Amino acid sequence: MDTNETSLKVTQTDSHNTKPTPSWKVWVKTARPFSLTATVSPVLVGTAVAAYDGTFHLVSFLAALFSALFLQIGANYFNEYFDYRYELDTAESLGASTVIFRHEMTAAQVFSGGIGSFFIAAVLGLVLIYTSGPAIILFGLAGMAIAYFYSAKPFKFATRGLGDILVYIAMGLLMTWGAYYVQIPRWSWEAFFASVPVGFLVTAILNMNNVRDYQDDLAVHKRTLPVRLGQVFGKRFHAFLLVGSYIAVTLFVLLRLLPLCSLAVWITFPLAFSNVRAVLSATDRRAFAIGIKRTAQLHLQFGVMLALGIAVAAIARIVGA
Repeated sequence: MDTNETSLKVTQTDSHNTKPTPSWKVWVKTARPFSLTATVSPVLVGTAVAAYDGTFHLVSFLAALFSALFLQIGANYFNEYFDYRYELDTAESLGASTVIFRHEMTAAQVFSGGIGSFFIAAVLGLVLIYTSGPAIILFGLAGMAIAYFYSAKPFKFATRGLGDILVYIAMGLLMTWGAYYVQIPRWSWEAFFASVPVGFLVTAILNMNNVRDYQDDLAVHKRTLPVRLGQVFGKRFHAFLLVGSYIAVTLFVLLRLLPLCSLAVWITFPLAFSNVRAVLSATDRRAFAIGIKRTAQLHLQFGVMLALGIAVAAIARIVGA
């Protein structure tokens, strides 16, 4: 189907939609609030590293957090819209919110939700430009580009099997370092190393999503890593990412690249272990869907413990001084 035909389909769908203005509950559902913990963890960790280096500004933290949240919400809206437009989702798709198929929202409304979210993120970015300098614009532009072209043409990163690396860069490195940068506008190796396990876990969320959607993605030629390399690879990759997060933190502590208190993340390891065991033995799509939620919860809990550990080290450094 060419672009004109696809656009005609969207127009026809919108013209037949006689539903009233969507309720706030529909807008919230399409924003996928359960996924937003993926933004909270890197911002907390990056801010904690900045505090360890002696700086914390509450306004900058809040502006960075909510700007990043609205970037992710915009990405979720665009993902919903473009998966519909390119016929990658159906009304029966397990992972989609299906608001367009159910006529709860029109395609145009979903698209406008993405634009509006990006606008709010940009307005909050003005605060960060004032407090941190114009270089922060580069973080915002990079985040918007990845969020939009993750699903949209001409790049469509998700359908080319590049989603994992782009999510790692955007929601691991850029968000963690960005949260540090708005506090202390410079490069930080500590923020870089802290971003590695956070990036592993957010990539694990996406990978688990792709494992669940293996059959659907295969049918529409969406070339995710599980489609390219198989579901078994996807499950083993999941185990590598989860276990690798703990190994990475431990290695960085041993090399004195992160403070000793960072090992607090091991408190969450039993959750990771049960997660890995369940995924490796799973065969049902519903089990993989549960795996997504549990991985998202682990990502948040791991990030909170890492941030708390680094914050405790920061307090100890101040007291010791």
